[in-house]
Amino acid sequence: MNALATRIASLIAVEGPLSVAQFMTLCLHDPAGGTYGARDPIGGDFITAPEISQTFGELLGLWTVQAWHDQGRPDGARLVELGPGRGTLMADALRAIAAAAPDFLAEAEVTLVEASPILESLQRDRLKTSAVDISWCKHFDSTLTDRPLFLLANEFFDCLPVRQFVKTAHGWHERMVTAENGALAFALAPAPVPPSMIPPDRAAAPDGGVYETAPAALALTEEIAAAIAAKGGAALIIDYGYDQPGFGETLQAVAGHKFAEVLAEPGESDLSAHVDFRALAKAAQNGGAAAYGPVTQCNFLADLGIGPRAEQLMIANPTQARGIADAVDRLVNPEKMGALFKVLAIAAKNAAPLPGF
Repeated sequence: MNALATRIASLIAVEGPLSVAQFMTLCLHDPAGGTYGARDPIGGDFITAPEISQTFGELLGLWTVQAWHDQGRPDGARLVELGPGRGTLMADALRAIAAAAPDFLAEAEVTLVEASPILESLQRDRLKTSAVDISWCKHFDSTLTDRPLFLLANEFFDCLPVRQFVKTAHGWHERMVTAENGALAFALAPAPVPPSMIPPDRAAAPDGGVYETAPAALALTEEIAAAIAAKGGAALIIDYGYDQPGFGETLQAVAGHKFAEVLAEPGESDLSAHVDFRALAKAAQNGGAAAYGPVTQCNFLADLGIGPRAEQLMIANPTQARGIADAVDRLVNPEKMGALFKVLAIAAKNAAPLPGF
């Protein structure tokens, strides 16, 4: 076991088995050995859409401007990004916004929500030449909900911790992480959970079926929706996931762009789970807002004009045309990121329809 696994095993010895959600949190955010607490995983373990093509961030910036314009250009908007990676998406979005609607940035506040000190440092360096004042905070909270909120979250919700429940002949049991024979292992809690913890549409699962839920993701979505319902604005959530319930687990580990064992080397791989977009949409509605989608990333980006934008870039940069075309294909091709990645938007119930939906 590596150092983090050894500390997790010691914690289990004292406090008992951990939920999968607790294990994910330690693996991702432990200050000494966590994936985001101790290093920069972007590029080394995985790559995100903003790092693939500048068109992605540009289109999200223009989407924000259009939503703001359609809502009557409210004063004092706040632009927030959750989990901003290396700051690439925000840099591209701000460049597009400045060209299309400089008056938006003249009054807007820009805030990046980042828990990783390493990634925050990279973001500050990437955005240091921006003409816009940018602030950082560790968590999304009520300090960000006092004005119209325009929020972007790309590949953020997949990293929020999930709990897993497994159907057995004796009911649903939560999957836990324990330590056995010098290694971490999965086990089921001995007592079944109350039936009320399992949604009705999952109750008919076969034995061995898995129900995954992300309580932190649902609570955060409801909080964002409540803020938008009260003050206006719009949110855009982009991630890989599904919109129909299933009975399989999606928790995965990725290291060096390859799948790895979830329990093998805690902190040395990126842990994530597919996003349940239908559950997020319901949480947004519970927060008093309207939910749009989800739609596939390929359809969303096509509706926003990624094709014409790519053509402009290729004409302006003929020596890079092949690379530009390949990058856009990676984003929109249904056999690559185009179909697996989904897009969900949130707005007030009385707001104008949102672009791309």
